[in-house]
Amino acid sequence: MERKRYDLNFKKMVVAKGQEIGNMTAVARQHDLDPKMVLRWARELKRKDLDELDGAALKQAAFVPTAADYAALEKEHEKLKKLYAEQALEREILRDLLKKTNPHLRIK
Repeated sequence: MERKRYDLNFKKMVVAKGQEIGNMTAVARQHDLDPKMVLRWARELKRKDLDELDGAALKQAAFVPTAADYAALEKEHEKLKKLYAEQALEREILRDLLKKTNPHLRIK
C-alpha cells in the first residue's frame, strides 16, 4: 500500500476547519483521514516547520560524500583503532597485575 501525501494547503484547510468547529476528530472523519494525523498536522503548524509538513524535507537531495570526507573518516577510524588497542592493552596489564596480587583469582 502506497503512502498518500497531502499538500500544505489541504493540511492547513483541514486544521483550520477543525479549529473552527473545535473538533479535529470530526473533521478528520469527514475527509476520511486518521484523527491522529490531523492532530499531528495541527501541532506541526503551530511549530512553524512548514518545510517538513509539506514533504519538502523528503525531496531534498541525499548527502554525497567527497574524497575529503572519506579521508577524514579514514583518519578518525585509524585514531579510534589505536585508542581501542591501547585500552585493550591496559586491560590486559591490569588483569595480569590483579592475578599477581591476588593469586586465588588465577585460572588454572
